[in-house]
Amino acid sequence: MFGMFARPKLDARFDASHAHSDEFSREVELTGALTLSNSGSDAEISGVEMILIAGFRRIEFDVPQDWSTFALAKGGSKQGDLHWKLTLDSPLRAEAGQLYVSVHDQKRRKSEWRLPFAFEIR
Repeated sequence: MFGMFARPKLDARFDASHAHSDEFSREVELTGALTLSNSGSDAEISGVEMILIAGFRRIEFDVPQDWSTFALAKGGSKQGDLHWKLTLDSPLRAEAGQLYVSVHDQKRRKSEWRLPFAFEIR
């Protein structure tokens, strides 16, 4: 009976291997490994949203197909390498940024994280 009330306990980690911001060409490139782990009950993840937050800028990323909906078993995790390269309308002058990740589970509970990293500015 108590299993009905069990909830997923999700945690996220992002390890940026390459974060590059070029002010003159207005390009932003972000590469890294995202890990989403579950220490609670089984979870059906959907509604994934990923946004780059740098200074006052909010830049929405396209979510890769294998990250849009997936299942996480109790004690399981999903890890994957992510890569985005964007050309912006105006230069990005931030030295640090955050990858905002938001997900919904099967109980319509929203989990969100701000995962910091530093830009290499050229």
